[in-house]
Amino acid sequence: MHRNQSRLLLFDIDGTLLSTHGIPRQAMSTVLRRRYPDFNYDSGYNFSGRTDWEIVEHLLTYDDRPAGENQIHAILRDFAVELEYVLQNGRLPLVFPGVKSLLDKLNRMEDVYLGLVTGNIEKGARIKLNKADLADFFYVGGYGDDSKNRDDLPPLAISRAELFYHCSFEKKNVWIIGDSLFDIRCARNNEIHVLAVSTGWTGYEELSAASPDHVVRDFTQVDEIVGILTE
Repeated sequence: MHRNQSRLLLFDIDGTLLSTHGIPRQAMSTVLRRRYPDFNYDSGYNFSGRTDWEIVEHLLTYDDRPAGENQIHAILRDFAVELEYVLQNGRLPLVFPGVKSLLDKLNRMEDVYLGLVTGNIEKGARIKLNKADLADFFYVGGYGDDSKNRDDLPPLAISRAELFYHCSFEKKNVWIIGDSLFDIRCARNNEIHVLAVSTGWTGYEELSAASPDHVVRDFTQVDEIVGILTE
């Protein structure tokens, strides 16, 4: 692959690489109820594909609480502490089949670089990846404390990757890999490619109907997926 064809592959985390068994939702509930003992938590709200910032803003607004930026970031800091505590004392994240083999193969390829576009705040992302033994694959990304709007994250991830890896990435050589309709929309709004995987809350047929470049059921067909992302 020529230098001007360097590929940047931006992975989502939850529902794409791993599952944390609902622990983040529990941790968020604990933090909010610790702060507001009578908090009315919107238990039906779907976190999938949303940024942590967006989630906290929604939950606060749902219960008619102040939802200013400083308030939200204070809650997110508490959330990261609670998340780390619960993951240290509970179940480890479940890494989905094929993920480690896929990342290892991509990571060893010339001119292929890995990054993140995730709704997780950066500290939360690092906690999950460390616990799942995936942290060494990812050094840069766009995170849920950079912006509440997921569409803002790819340009940040690309810029950080260019600085970190000392090369440039054309949009035609950038991919988002994620499990939700929000990942597909985010990629489309940024005019970059998207591979959808139905290991999260959204089914294969629903993802397919949103017209990603490719959709797979999981990452077990490693060679096929490497071919999609690098050819």
